[in-house]
Amino acid sequence: MEALERNMFSQDWITLLLVGALILLVTARYAFSQQFSHFIMLFATDKYLVLKGKDPKIFHPFNLLLFTINVISVGLFIFIFYRTLGTPEIERPKILFTRIATAYAAFVLLKFSLEKILANILSIDKKMDHYLFFKLSYRNFIALLLLPFCVAFIYIWEPTSRVLYISLGIILLMNFVSLLSVYQKNHQYILNYWFYFILYLCALEIGPYFILYKLVTRL
Repeated sequence: MEALERNMFSQDWITLLLVGALILLVTARYAFSQQFSHFIMLFATDKYLVLKGKDPKIFHPFNLLLFTINVISVGLFIFIFYRTLGTPEIERPKILFTRIATAYAAFVLLKFSLEKILANILSIDKKMDHYLFFKLSYRNFIALLLLPFCVAFIYIWEPTSRVLYISLGIILLMNFVSLLSVYQKNHQYILNYWFYFILYLCALEIGPYFILYKLVTRL
């Protein structure tokens, strides 16, 4: 029976990242306790969206804390994906993670800016603010669920390509379901402007992710 070689590298920086994410999560939990309690039930009830969606504040400190955790969680998952399917022996893993997290954060913020510009051009700022708040809330929640899996993949067992693709499929499915939920809540408005909605889907919901995929695979 041949021994399986496991590629080892210093994980101290990952531990610090996860501790930082935990501190941010605890801060969000205690600084905004009622908001957090509604948020963690997001997939079970619409209470969080109903209460906070009346006057959506995308740059509220609570959303910024969760978005930072989002960047750490998604960045680590992409890093694990690259390490498993790409080059196991990464010479500068901290720099690679920084590039991935920066590219992801820049992608989200750029996409957000383009959506805000489009909303201003079409004079639908208020409607777009609601849409962006709903979408950001769902994706922050999904990223929060992803974090324990990243911890398991790093410290407990080394994932296979099949496990990672299954995990990716689940993430994409959850994103798809969340988008359907958002669209269902705004179905009447979408029907009135269906042509612009289709253009929006192609230009800002499908195209940017293809570009992000290309960028990540070239790292």
